[in-house]
Amino acid sequence: MTYKFLDHTADIGIEVIAPDLKQAFIEAIFGLLELIFNKSFKEFDIKNGFEILEIESNDLESLFVDTLNEILFLIDSRKIIPLKPEIIVMSNNTLKLKYNPMNFDYSKFPVQLYVKAVTYHQLEINQSNELTTIKFYLDI
Repeated sequence: MTYKFLDHTADIGIEVIAPDLKQAFIEAIFGLLELIFNKSFKEFDIKNGFEILEIESNDLESLFVDTLNEILFLIDSRKIIPLKPEIIVMSNNTLKLKYNPMNFDYSKFPVQLYVKAVTYHQLEINQSNELTTIKFYLDI
C-alpha cells in the first residue's frame, strides 16, 4: 500500500481596486457575481423594490468575508442576485447593504463556477488616502 499527494487548485483570487472602502466592497460583490455567472451585473437594473442586508462582525476582515458569504447565501438559498448594491451604513464591524433583489432560475442564469465560500486565506485590505485595495480568495 502507498499513497501520494495530488495537486488540486481549490481557490481562485480576486483583487479589487477602488477609490474607497465602500466602493471596494461593492466591486468585490460584482466580481463575485461575474465569477459565478460569467456575466457582469453592473448594468442590470430592475424595479423590484429593495431589500436590506445587515451584517455585524468582529472586525473589518470578518465584515468583508461575512458580507460576501451572505451574498453567496442569497444566490444559493434564495435564488436572488443582488442588483444595484449600495452600502448605506458602514463601520469597521457593521454594514447595511441595500440592493434590488432579482429572482433567477438556473436555466436562464446557469452557474459557470460554483463558489463554496469566501475565505480568510491571504485576505488583504489596504486603505490609503487615494485607493483601497482588497485581495481575497474563494473556495471553489
